[in-house]
Order: sequence, then structure tokens, then C-alpha cells
Amino acid sequence: MIRNPTPILLGADAPRVLTVPMLAAALSDGRSLPARGTLYSWLRAQRASGALRPVTRGLYLNQLAQPRPQAAEAAAYVRTGAVVSLQTVLGDAAVTNNYSDIVTCVLPIRDGVAPSSRPVKADRIEFRFHAMPVRLLDERAGELEDRLDLDVNYARTTPEKALLDWIYLGVSPRTRLSGPPLDIELDKLRIARLRRLAKKMNLGAALSAYLSRKAVYDNDPDVQANVSTRG
Repeated sequence: MIRNPTPILLGADAPRVLTVPMLAAALSDGRSLPARGTLYSWLRAQRASGALRPVTRGLYLNQLAQPRPQAAEAAAYVRTGAVVSLQTVLGDAAVTNNYSDIVTCVLPIRDGVAPSSRPVKADRIEFRFHAMPVRLLDERAGELEDRLDLDVNYARTTPEKALLDWIYLGVSPRTRLSGPPLDIELDKLRIARLRRLAKKMNLGAALSAYLSRKAVYDNDPDVQANVSTRG
């Protein structure tokens, strides 16, 4: 029997992303794990009540945790080494205008071996993955605080890193991803950080080319007229 299971799912200290083994360990009585039938019966009840949101088979978001977890927090469980980046990060930071329920991530290519980039669709969630050389994701790509959002407890890039990841993938012959749009809110980015990262990632020329195209776009009379109309 599982005794008093609800408290493990409640509050600010509750686990936010859970696998079946993690749940079994948390629900144990300290001596033995719950019986398989008992565990899965409890899981079905928690799913039905909305307490646990399925992500992929055997992976759940704890909807009772505070604050409520986002789908992006499960990315590294879906694909080992995944870092949330690209459209998700830029959209959440209001750098781009398009918001999407799709979670976009980058994955490291190690020793020339590319990980699976196949998208994963789950319960009203889709994860998309793009592979990049590991040198563009680890300490060689910049200081930790420049590369990663340290205000969250999962792997997520800063908006500046997300833009550079997108620029890299947009010019890479190994991907079909188009480069970032030109109608971004550049003033929402830290330009000094952007240039530091570009230098470390050896993307200075690619960034300059993108910024030049953006300057032409921003100065286009039709674009300026549309901006004035929206204002």
C-alpha cells in the first residue's frame, strides 16, 4: 500500500519532473518499493486528477509543484544533453514575436556522433531538437553566465546564446532550419554579451552579416511605416 502519497507532490520543494523509478522511490515506505500494480494504479489516479501531466511514456510533470513546471523543464529527460534554446527562449523573452507551444532545444555532437534529432510529440507538447558541435555548447563557447540562464534549475540558454545558436544552425549545411527572422527586438538583448559569445563561438562574421541585414530591414520605408502604424 502507498501511504499518504500526496505530500511528495506538493509545495515549492516538491520534485518538478518525475520518472516512474523516481516516483516508486519517493512512494516507498523506506524498506521496499511499492508493488508494480499498486504503483501504476496510483499513477493512473494522479493522471486522471491532473496532478501528473504525462510528457512521454514514464515521464511526468508535477502539476502540484509551485510554481507549476513548464514543459521545457523536461527536455533533458526526453533527450540526454538537451539545452532549451532557439525559438522557445527568444519567444519567452519577447525578442521574437512568435510564441509557440513547441519546445526547441540544441543537442551536443560528441566525437563526430550526432544524437537523434527526431522530434518527440507527447500530450499537447512537442519537443524539437537540433544538433550542434559540443564546442559550441560547453565552456569553449563562453562563460557560464553568458551561455546559460542561471535563474532556472534546468539547462536553458540566455537569449543572446539562443540567437547565436539559431544563426549558426541557419547557415549550417547540416540543418534545414532557416536563420532567425529580422523583425526581432534587438534592444531586449545584451549586445556586449552577444558579441562576447559570438567571438568565443567563432560566429563574429555570421553575427555581423545578420546585423547588417537587420539594419537594412529596419530602415526599409515599408517596415518603418508598419512600425508607426502599430505604435
